[in-house]
Amino acid sequence: MTTLSLASIICRSSDHLSTEIGESLVIMSIEQGNYCDLDAITSDVWRRLDQPITVTDLCVKLGQEYDADLDTIQRDVLILLKKLAAEKLITIQS
Repeated sequence: MTTLSLASIICRSSDHLSTEIGESLVIMSIEQGNYCDLDAITSDVWRRLDQPITVTDLCVKLGQEYDADLDTIQRDVLILLKKLAAEKLITIQS
């Protein structure tokens, strides 16, 4: 598996099912057979992964909408992306 970093290009895996419940999302990894429940903020991150994007660019865009410093956003986003990668819900292109 490719190591995830701020320079990584990431995108949603095509091998998933998802449904919206209010502002939240429930995503199932077809390959893993596991479900992930995303709250409103993490659902927003997921929606932004419909096209390839660097982790840095994703964090900058999130920083324009959320009241948090960039270091906190980067830390939290990397934690989330590592979980999504472990479930094979995202692809890491570099």
